[in-house]
Amino acid sequence: MLTAGALKIASAYGLDHLLGDPEGYPHPVRLMGKAIDLLEEGMAPEKRGSEAALRAGYVLAGVLAGGAWLSARLLLLLPGKPLIEILLLYTCIARKDLEKSALRVAEDLETGDMAAARRNVVALVGRDPGGLDEAGMCRAVVESVAENFTDGVLAPLLWAAAAGVPAAMAFKAISTLDSMVGHRDARYLNLGRCSARLDDMAVFTAARVSIPLTALAALLCGYDARSSVRAGLRDRRKHASPNSAHAEAAFAGALGLRLGGTDLYAGKRRELPELGMGTRMAEPAHIRKAVRLLNAASLLGLVLSMTASGRRER
Repeated sequence: MLTAGALKIASAYGLDHLLGDPEGYPHPVRLMGKAIDLLEEGMAPEKRGSEAALRAGYVLAGVLAGGAWLSARLLLLLPGKPLIEILLLYTCIARKDLEKSALRVAEDLETGDMAAARRNVVALVGRDPGGLDEAGMCRAVVESVAENFTDGVLAPLLWAAAAGVPAAMAFKAISTLDSMVGHRDARYLNLGRCSARLDDMAVFTAARVSIPLTALAALLCGYDARSSVRAGLRDRRKHASPNSAHAEAAFAGALGLRLGGTDLYAGKRRELPELGMGTRMAEPAHIRKAVRLLNAASLLGLVLSMTASGRRER
């Protein structure tokens, strides 16, 4: 019999499947982003020394992550707690929008509209779209689908299962912080260091769970499950981040692709480790397969998180 916590997780996942992220909706991540902008502007990291910027980064991370956790706890004191929990957790899951964004690029490429594909790929990747050919865009989208499976789907589900919805909201705040200030450029090297380290710790378990889930999903989808495991285990530590390569390598193995390599970010060449052992000539069909793999792995992650939540409640 399903427990109350498991049903809430399933309901939140179902809402994301049905609604995605409607435009104009006051999404907590948008509110978090505005809060980060305001706090960062007030801290003026460019005017601080390295030690001061580092301390400001600790304050920024503590205020936002702690504020997200506390806000969720306070909201759950209101009448209708079960519904509030479902709605809050729904905002932490990003599978539907990830699917839509990836398929939009695939459709553009299939119809030969490279200009539209370059416009739409910006929603998924940080590299310069102008320097990407069709294969480069397809690889970039597959990489984004794999990485965001961990960050945008699996991690919030596991945090909700392990420690409740406030923990999932705190994770979302940490993830948003990392995406906005967890960079290695001159402005954010010190200010974003705490946020980047927190994100590394918060995603650690989900990244490692992503390999067996992706391999099992590959088996269910009729893809190469054996190569998914092999590439995931062989290449998982190649990336400078302790978490980024796990799901990407497992996806690459399942789809017969070789991801990573040289790309342009903000006009600068950046060498990324090559993951997988297949072809670099990715096609729109690979994007569609990656989305199918994402959906199957996400459902497996849902089952895992519901099971973990049920065990925690007993």
